[in-house]
Amino acid sequence: MLLFTVLVFIITAVIVSILSLVFGLNLMLFLIRLLSISLLAAFFSFFIFYIYPISKTNRRRSNIEANLPFAMTHMAAIASSGVPPYSMFKILAKFREYGEISKEAEKVVRNIDLFGLDEIRALKEVISRTPSRSFKEFLQGILSTVKTGGSLELFLKQQSEKALFEYRVNRERYTHTLETYADFYTALLIAAPLILITILLIINVVGGQLFGFPVTDLITIGIFVVIPVLNILFLLFIHSTQPKM
Repeated sequence: MLLFTVLVFIITAVIVSILSLVFGLNLMLFLIRLLSISLLAAFFSFFIFYIYPISKTNRRRSNIEANLPFAMTHMAAIASSGVPPYSMFKILAKFREYGEISKEAEKVVRNIDLFGLDEIRALKEVISRTPSRSFKEFLQGILSTVKTGGSLELFLKQQSEKALFEYRVNRERYTHTLETYADFYTALLIAAPLILITILLIINVVGGQLFGFPVTDLITIGIFVVIPVLNILFLLFIHSTQPKM
């Protein structure tokens, strides 16, 4: 991150210097542009390198928590056949429908097959690196069950039932929340724009301007700019409020 930030600063400074010489800028203007543009480019480079791993971690966490209830149910079904945890994770790793959970299961198998770790150490390594707190606690539960000799099938069954119950509760709560959002959407983004455009059309027929702008220009801006932007913002808001489970 620091290396590329310095490189971007140097490369940008060289490009700005060449362009300034070509266009014959005076010394003061040259120094101002050199520092401002180079620092701005270096800042963006630093910001991108800093935010990328955080963004990727958040995406992985959301994917794990979204698929966790269904993966738990599948793992409980596998464990009911009496297979050891290694075989359970190996089977789970082949099901790519579970997204990042399948990759986490693949890491457990890799730690055992490739690095020669036992099941407990392999699970500990994945627990220390997974970005999801819920999945971390779930793996710690499996680890404790294996270490104490408890019933893995019973543990997975209880955890899957609990996770599915929470999933249904969260979805039902979110459905009620969406009904409230739908009422706001109908009032603010359907009814209000129609009333506003009707008023503007009446003003246009009567004649005159509004806030110094022609009414037809305001109607055009409202239809092709304001309303689409508000709808996009509303969709982004709905997406951001979706439950992770």
